[in-house]
Amino acid sequence: MATTAPEPAPWSRPDATPHPEAPSSRALVPVSTQVPVPVQVLLGRHRAGGRRRDGRVPATALVLLCALAGLVLLAAAFLTAPKPPPQPAADGGRYQAGDTDRRPDARGVRPMERSVPVRVRIPAIDVDAVVVTVGTNTDGTLQVPELTHADLTGWYRYGPSPGERGNAVIVGHVDTRASGPAVFYDLGRLASGTRVEVVRMDGTVAVFSVVKVRSFPKAEFPATRVYGTSDDMGLRLVTCGGAYDATQRGYLSSTVVFAALTGTERAG
Repeated sequence: MATTAPEPAPWSRPDATPHPEAPSSRALVPVSTQVPVPVQVLLGRHRAGGRRRDGRVPATALVLLCALAGLVLLAAAFLTAPKPPPQPAADGGRYQAGDTDRRPDARGVRPMERSVPVRVRIPAIDVDAVVVTVGTNTDGTLQVPELTHADLTGWYRYGPSPGERGNAVIVGHVDTRASGPAVFYDLGRLASGTRVEVVRMDGTVAVFSVVKVRSFPKAEFPATRVYGTSDDMGLRLVTCGGAYDATQRGYLSSTVVFAALTGTERAG
């Protein structure tokens, strides 16, 4: 994991300002490492007539061989590109008049005290994952769980804990080259009202309901909506999404689940 970041600021206060070490918008989500397998073009011996008497390959043959190699590489990129994860509705990331991340069933729910999350459960997509603590890298980007443990999720420790006032953020990988679909592969399938449970270290469970699920181009990631302060008790689940770009070796968009605290329970 990356180096330890500075001590957290009290983001749970409605009047608090964003933490100076908050992740930059260019890397607010885990980066997929599903890279197409490189194809090695092996050129065997040529048949009689394929070489000149001096042993050199004719220029036309070289052109044909290069063209063939290009076609093979292009076909390999198609065959090895990952299947896109489920896609939610697109969203430009800009607030509109009347835009809200609240739910009617969240009214009257009181904020919880701070406590480290240890597990996140989303029964609708069979997610029951351990939550580890993550911070920021020295370049200001967000740390994510190790790719060798793509079944883990990461809670951004410089923001509120799930259930506190403000927006708690939990990130997870969408897939990896080694294991295929990862812990948050199916986030795009979630619908409004879906139940999300976060088990906390103090023995309580923060129960959230999904408000909406949106997809944002990486260049338009809504940092304020995800990491900004709020009077509500929100939860943001973040992963990669959209089309996969084999050239950049990553997904072009981010999938974000916006959820609101609707209840609390004791861990069973």
